[in-house]
Amino acid sequence: MPLFDRITTYSAYVSQNNYLSFSRSLRLALESGGTAFIGFPPVRPANWLTQSPGFTTVYMPLEEYNDVYHVLQTEKPVFFTALQFLGLDVAAVHTELDLSLGEPTGEGYDDQSLEALIVRARNEPDALVGGSPVAAAG
Repeated sequence: MPLFDRITTYSAYVSQNNYLSFSRSLRLALESGGTAFIGFPPVRPANWLTQSPGFTTVYMPLEEYNDVYHVLQTEKPVFFTALQFLGLDVAAVHTELDLSLGEPTGEGYDDQSLEALIVRARNEPDALVGGSPVAAAG
């Protein structure tokens, strides 16, 4: 599962068609050697995150395409995270997170944050669906 895996290249697909359930998608090449496909259907399917060794498929709602594409175009570096952990499914295209600072003082990470999930997944790899994290950055 890609955790904080740098996106090295991407390709965008925008079309009008009558054979796919979506008209926008992105393909990501990851620094770890893995790849990811993000499709943007009008309605996200129930099984929206699937993973196999080296490949992740994500379906995000159509209205998120512009935001994801904007991050890819304007930010450097950009990372991809997808995990199934303790019953939570998470997929994100995001900028760099500074995990080297450790847990913030006081109450620590917000339990709902991507940073908290990545740190927990790294510390509890047995709880990940499909095995341990692929990329160990930070």
